[in-house]
Amino acid sequence: MFKPKYSVKLAVVLMVVALVAVGYNRPASAQTAAKIAIMGPFTGNAASIGLEQLNFAKLAVADFNKSSGMSVQLIEVDTQLDAAKAVTGAQSIVSNNDVLGVVGPAGSQEVEAVAPIFTPANIPFVANSATRTSLTEPPGIKGFFRVVPRDDVQGSTDANFIASVLKAKNVYLIDDQTSYSSGLADQAEKTLKSLNVTTERDSITQKDTDFSALVTRLKGASPDVVFVPFQLANQAAQMAKQMQEQGVKATLFGTDGDFSPDDFIKAAAGATDGAYVSFFAPDIHGLDADKDIVAAYQKQYGDFGSFGGPSYAATTVLLEAIQRASKAGTATRASVLAEVAKTDDARVILRAQRSLSSRSKMASLCWYPVPPQ
Repeated sequence: MFKPKYSVKLAVVLMVVALVAVGYNRPASAQTAAKIAIMGPFTGNAASIGLEQLNFAKLAVADFNKSSGMSVQLIEVDTQLDAAKAVTGAQSIVSNNDVLGVVGPAGSQEVEAVAPIFTPANIPFVANSATRTSLTEPPGIKGFFRVVPRDDVQGSTDANFIASVLKAKNVYLIDDQTSYSSGLADQAEKTLKSLNVTTERDSITQKDTDFSALVTRLKGASPDVVFVPFQLANQAAQMAKQMQEQGVKATLFGTDGDFSPDDFIKAAAGATDGAYVSFFAPDIHGLDADKDIVAAYQKQYGDFGSFGGPSYAATTVLLEAIQRASKAGTATRASVLAEVAKTDDARVILRAQRSLSSRSKMASLCWYPVPPQ
């Protein structure tokens, strides 16, 4: 198993979920002109995550085109995790009839923002990191799919780990007021309370840079664990440094967005040593079946974290759907969407069943200590 050269413990949540949908749309002008788009934070504070997602999508498209003989192009739409920018990008995607599907958007708040645009246009969009539970709760969002777990799975799994493995009796939860963060914190808090763990709750915004006053408050609560489901890893790193400065001994427990060796570990300059991070997908460095993909990515782009695997998987879902739809003639948004909904393939990069059902609840949690440098 791959082990980054930094001292942090990682909890990995594995799961695959999505929403079945149907639709209709105009055909692409020609099969060779078929395109898919990817929406993500390619610049801004979450760029380290977004670029990894983008580059893995590029690799998936290149691998697919080489093996299938087809020619599918990838359009990049930078959203910076901003719902308003996602709306603008979605409008540009809908206006391009050659675009048959979308990978992303990355954030749950973005999915909520673009749904009113994509759904009427019958564009399938497959999220690689959006986890808010309500996105796939009935009636759900027509046309929306995802290859990552819902917050109700990850939040409850994290809470059980915190209570049973870390033996925490008092947990301080801090969200960043986004759909993703608040939803995950809500579920974790609900489960912790059911396990008779005392909880306190606080919030930040993604524009905040100084958490000293908040750290003073949480220090007074004497928590065993501080739960920070942030989208921006640099904020979690700053929180850790200010906890260290004030002598807070609580264990820091982050989630997905905090899974960044550069922004969460290096930037914290040792303050995140002994922290935990849960993640919704396996680290494919440690999967022997994915060694060729890992080698190809590292040769072209360098090393990576764990956001790439889900992006490769989501991209492959769309590409294979286009391939199946094209067998009946020129693929359309409607035919691609119908094929995405039929996806049921265990042979995937995440090494988990990729079945796009509406409410799969299965998950497993594993963690391992990473030795210091």
